[in-house]
Amino acid sequence: MRRLLFPGLLLSLGLGCASSRIPNTDVPDTSENRDVIAFCERYRRAVESRDARALLAMASPRYFEDGGTPDGSDDYGLDGLQRLLTAWADEVNEVRYEIRYRRVSVSDTDARRMQVDFTYTGSYTLRRPAGVEPEPVRRGAAAGPPVAHLSIDPVRGSERAQQGEDVWYRRVADNRLELERDGDTIRIVSGM
Repeated sequence: MRRLLFPGLLLSLGLGCASSRIPNTDVPDTSENRDVIAFCERYRRAVESRDARALLAMASPRYFEDGGTPDGSDDYGLDGLQRLLTAWADEVNEVRYEIRYRRVSVSDTDARRMQVDFTYTGSYTLRRPAGVEPEPVRRGAAAGPPVAHLSIDPVRGSERAQQGEDVWYRRVADNRLELERDGDTIRIVSGM
């Protein structure tokens, strides 16, 4: 009896540990979630290739960002997104964009609306204005990393004539893409 119990216990432990997640994500493996993650991967590749046209094509006509502040001066829709993507494509030279998908959820009020929560690591180069050098590396216990004096904001733009060599930046943050499905088409409503 003991012999039969041990293999059965190992088999049940092995099955209990089997993952029902989409590989390299925390998202349950369903056909709907695979479609959503595949769409988000097209988005990620468009970011890496700095393809503003592809990103704009992924946006819903109802695209809207509230800017996260109560005053509304930083809110924008599809026209604002187009301006930002154009400036971004001009200011950013190289992009490495990795995403760890954490959750895909469907809206309680509208089954066509979905949210994708993820953590991204974005590394990118911006052009440093000519004549502005980063601070030299300080030696000693209190020394920190060199601080770049970069006044270029890829969202707000800059004067191209004043730009010099590229400088690498890195950002790790959480984000949410709000998506909507219209038949077989998925579009981004916010979060780009």
